[in-house]
Amino acid sequence: MEEVEINGRKYTVKKLPAMQQFHVARRLAPILAAFVAGIPSGGEITDSLAGFDLAKIGEEIAALPDKDAEYILNTALSAVTYRDEEAQRDYSIQVRPGVMRYNWIELPEMLRLTVSVIQHNLTGFIPAAASDSKDKAPA
Repeated sequence: MEEVEINGRKYTVKKLPAMQQFHVARRLAPILAAFVAGIPSGGEITDSLAGFDLAKIGEEIAALPDKDAEYILNTALSAVTYRDEEAQRDYSIQVRPGVMRYNWIELPEMLRLTVSVIQHNLTGFIPAAASDSKDKAPA
């Protein structure tokens, strides 16, 4: 498990079952290929995006069928809980796939949480993810 804080709220990202990791990874494959193509030849990954073809990555994301995009988002978000400090309890952020429990989770938060889940679950599989990225929450 990994804790992520976004806009002052604490979330917990859990591991997905291996089969779900596989299905997410295969749907992300075209996007991952675009990222891998931007890795410098020496294997050093810098903090800048200068080596990445953002247009190609954007094209791959845009070409992703809605059904696959929704699968990735719903699967990733199913691995996220929110800690309600008053109730001292963790709650899933989704009521059911596609329906958020909390109205403050909008597109930016949803995408940041999805990226956190992907990093936490696929870091060993995605060559473009730095090995220490699991310790860093997206800003």
